Amino acid sequence: MEIKSTVLIVDDDPSVRGTLEELLAYDNYDIVTAANGIEALEKLTKFQPDVILSDVMMPEMDGFSLCRHLRADPIFAEVPIILVTGLDDRDSYLEGFRVGADDFISKPFDRIKLSARVAAVARLNRYRLLLEERAKFERLIEVSPDGILIIDSDSTIQMVNPTMVRMLHMAEDESLLGRILASFLSGSHVEGFSRFIRSAVGNPEGIFRTETIFVRPGGSEFPVEISAGHFAWQSQPAVQLIVRDITKRRGAEAAIRRAHEELTLAYDTSLEGWSRALELRDRETEGHSKRVTEMTLVLAREMRVPEEQLVHIRRGALLHDIGKMGIPDSILVKPGPLTEEEWVIMRRHPVYAREMLMPVAYLRPALDIPYYHHEHWDGTGYPAGLKGEGIPLAARIFAVADVWDALCSDRPYSRGWAGDEAREYIRSLAGTQLDPAAVEVFLRVQPAVAECEASR
Repeated sequence: MEIKSTVLIVDDDPSVRGTLEELLAYDNYDIVTAANGIEALEKLTKFQPDVILSDVMMPEMDGFSLCRHLRADPIFAEVPIILVTGLDDRDSYLEGFRVGADDFISKPFDRIKLSARVAAVARLNRYRLLLEERAKFERLIEVSPDGILIIDSDSTIQMVNPTMVRMLHMAEDESLLGRILASFLSGSHVEGFSRFIRSAVGNPEGIFRTETIFVRPGGSEFPVEISAGHFAWQSQPAVQLIVRDITKRRGAEAAIRRAHEELTLAYDTSLEGWSRALELRDRETEGHSKRVTEMTLVLAREMRVPEEQLVHIRRGALLHDIGKMGIPDSILVKPGPLTEEEWVIMRRHPVYAREMLMPVAYLRPALDIPYYHHEHWDGTGYPAGLKGEGIPLAARIFAVADVWDALCSDRPYSRGWAGDEAREYIRSLAGTQLDPAAVEVFLRVQPAVAECEASR
């Protein structure tokens, strides 16, 4: 579609403005008019004309003053100005060129001459602007810290900047033009990159991003991030690529991952230490936390719990009884049954667990098990009296493993149950104390007798 030029006509005489507008109407310009230089300045920013056609003799601000003002303004200094005058003396022409006019048109107007003068100035101005924009574009490409290429639909390189040449460790006089970009890709990445390019060629509106591996002629590889978009090259569909070497970023990401893994290991080692400290205080439960943690993870995987949640389930299971650190020894290690008053205190341990763990940000996602593992499916549990699926899934899964290990473990005042007996008892708790779905999974995957004997 042809882009129309805008002409600003400045003249204090309405009839002259009308005549000029009528004469130029044949040439399909967008016409804007102003009655004097002051009004012209007000309209410049809004309409951004390609040519200004201004009378010389005007009140308030004449054509010469308008020229001086515009040439002093860095925004409008390059707008072409044609002065319209009835003056034919040499001094007026010299003054007009001295203040920055690009051309003169004398009254009365000759339509052919007027049309030719305006068209020539507009065309020269547009051509100059295009050259300037192209120079800016080429300079931006040349100094870009990223590699920039244009490839055709066959991935043949049609244009490349110096950064891309340096990125590939090639000599400056070694041309990349005409080479297939895929020849610089790691073999396993070629097919995916080809799909990526086809998407960019076939979608003019889209911007596409990917990461891949480039291979230098010497054989060394380096990771890159690529942004791609449709581009018209010599009237044919092509793709412009911006290529960024992300070797340093990958190295930093790897260092962060290693630091995170080391930190996570340190955290988990600390958690195991806390769990062990509790078991040393209550020797009846020695090994209990490790066993129920392992079983809970088996059941959680079987119930399709997302892998990223398992780390929180593991931490919660290890710390499920951490709240018992707040229970007095006289109650925690009492050899016989607890009184009702003592049970009131014992049932506070999930609340203590929450108070202990909530301030630790990385443990908040693991709180479901320490706080809710004594909730019952039928709503008769504690501390919140939750019911059914209102109980967090992690706590429902853990409760099955916890009951199993308690039944199978020897205590000073009771011997652990046999495997089949424990299984049947757990089956009987489905729908009352335990989640029926979690019980069903447990009965399907749990080797009964072996585990009961292992927990003694």
